[in-house]
Amino acid sequence: MLRVQVQPMRAQTDTEPANGDMRFAHFRFDPGQDRLGEGPQCEVYRAVDSRLNRTVALKILRPHVEFDPAAVERFEREARHTSSLAHPNIATVFEYGQERGTSFIAMEFLEGRTLDKIVVDRPLGFAEGVRVGLQVTSALDLVHRHGLIHRDLKPGNVMLLEDGSEKLLDFGICRSKEEQTLTQDGMLVGTVLYMSPEQVQGDELKAASDVFALGAVLYHAITGQLPFPGKSFPEVCMSILACTPRRPSDVRQGFPPLLEEFILKSLSPDPNDRYADAAAAHGALLSVADSIQMETRGLKDASRLRGVILLPPFEIEAGDENAQVFARAIRKDLESELGRSTALVIELLPDEVVSDEQRGAWVLHNTLVLDGARGVVKVQGGRVNGTGEVGVLFQEEFEHQDEDEWGLQAQLVGSLARMVKRRLAEHALSPVHEKPRNPAKARELAQNAHAVLHRGTSRKLMAAVSMFRRAIESDPGCALAHAGLSEALVFKFLYFEGDRTFIEEARESARRALTIDPQCAEAHTSLGFAHHMTGHLEDALREYRLAIQLDNNEFMAHRLLGALLAREGNFKSASPLLRRAIVLQPTHIGSYDHLYCVLRQLDRYEEALEVADQGIAIARDRTQKVPDDQEARTHGAMLLARIGQTKQARLEVQYGLEAAPKDGYTLYHCACVLAILGDPDGALPLLKAARDRGYYLRSELVRNTDLDCLRGLPEFQAVAG
Repeated sequence: MLRVQVQPMRAQTDTEPANGDMRFAHFRFDPGQDRLGEGPQCEVYRAVDSRLNRTVALKILRPHVEFDPAAVERFEREARHTSSLAHPNIATVFEYGQERGTSFIAMEFLEGRTLDKIVVDRPLGFAEGVRVGLQVTSALDLVHRHGLIHRDLKPGNVMLLEDGSEKLLDFGICRSKEEQTLTQDGMLVGTVLYMSPEQVQGDELKAASDVFALGAVLYHAITGQLPFPGKSFPEVCMSILACTPRRPSDVRQGFPPLLEEFILKSLSPDPNDRYADAAAAHGALLSVADSIQMETRGLKDASRLRGVILLPPFEIEAGDENAQVFARAIRKDLESELGRSTALVIELLPDEVVSDEQRGAWVLHNTLVLDGARGVVKVQGGRVNGTGEVGVLFQEEFEHQDEDEWGLQAQLVGSLARMVKRRLAEHALSPVHEKPRNPAKARELAQNAHAVLHRGTSRKLMAAVSMFRRAIESDPGCALAHAGLSEALVFKFLYFEGDRTFIEEARESARRALTIDPQCAEAHTSLGFAHHMTGHLEDALREYRLAIQLDNNEFMAHRLLGALLAREGNFKSASPLLRRAIVLQPTHIGSYDHLYCVLRQLDRYEEALEVADQGIAIARDRTQKVPDDQEARTHGAMLLARIGQTKQARLEVQYGLEAAPKDGYTLYHCACVLAILGDPDGALPLLKAARDRGYYLRSELVRNTDLDCLRGLPEFQAVAG
């Protein structure tokens, strides 16, 4: 956060200003260092009132504006109205006057940031947004009780101070019912982005117009998006007059229903359908605040269960071909229910395997019996110990019967969710105490998680996710951990059937990292990765380049940007990026493979062979030291296939499939190796198996030239479809 640091001025014994200081009336300030802001009509400085020896914000009307009677009247009006409103959430005006024909206002000096600056960095949290709204409505209530209308409520006129309080600013166009001379009906005055429809049309305004602006401000501050966007002034005006904003819950997940109802009521096109004034809005917001506090208390109670639950796929003990589909639906619904009603983190595992990196996590092994209208679920629950083994803590069984399949599914999910909450509560009876932050441990965990994540395989992905979450638990302010979790969630999108909820979670984690540290290069890389995987290539390019500008040692940005440019045919630009990626992370073999292909496209065959030989040698060394690094093994196999070492490439495929026979990442990349070797009979079954394991193939099947030898085959079309 940018802070305005107050530098006390030394008292002067004569009438001459100190070094660089100037006098204006009885105020002293340095025009260069003490400038707080400026606009077309005035300038604002931090100054010292030499009479009372206090620091003030000195607002001086520009000389040329003095010739505009309306501007002078607005300036005087701001001083008159603000000085008549004594309220802790309204900035205090100390003095209004003129010096040598120039008008000025001396007002309370505030240290903080206006809401528009904060929203650029991050949207407000729900409770935080309500807290801001309560203070604004408290201030506006006094304004309305004085028979005034603010008429220019916007994020730039709400300042959040360092102590958590806020101040309502700028009463320059504030107007009472008795004042009819400043503007005429039909004249548009104020900031259009937050105006009510009646203000856009130039109609007479009531207190409900300020309520509309409040709703627009809260919508923008909490969702991060404008309720009435537009590329031009007329477009914004038409959007406001249409008055059909997207529901906040469609913009941001988890939006509290009562808060959404408050904002949408405030934004009603008819003033009579809104809260009549700030007092009514304040009362409604108090109810919203109470509901959010109750939810927060509920989360705190549920936080007795804090941690991670791992949900492997259901085993099918009995049932027809529909049983597997039914089991997947139950698992997905259970994830949603537990995520909604508890503070637990639920991770869907691709298989039954867990590791010591997931120590402390709960594991639920479920077995399904589906016999017509009867469903039975057998549950075995435990926790992962330090060696990666699961200690069984409880076993239960549920049976429900319902002719309606959806009804049966809902009953089984409900019983499972209630059992999980009850059982985990029994094993978490001791109160949870806030742990002291451990930034060093968090950073170490995040760095280790990155190393695990880049070994490929869904198993290592889930282990990395758990490690990132443990890093965040050690220090919620670790930007690297939030950024790493974002990257891992994009990989989950790839490994788990292209589920876009993982992309949204990834973006949220990256934004959280940037809120903590706006210079976090890894967060921009992760945002770029999310854009990349969803086809927004221009956005991806921007984020990758920004990451590299912030940190030229950010490996993943070089690697992904090089790969993206290569796919787009820009081989000349891709080459140095991939070389830099190799320097930064020499054990990541995918960079060698991409660079080899780029150099071949540039007709630099000898260099390409050197890169291939180097990558193959490092891959062999890496897999000897870290046998479960499937990224190194499969990309090493690709390089072997590309330079014609068929036998050795097939051996690496065999080793990879023996190590992870059910892993979607391994299956897909081994299929690519066999396709490079011109073996469609070997490649196609692996592609189908990768798809069936949930690996998201759609974009790869379209763009990956390694699969070109398969494209004319009906079996490939079946997989691609």
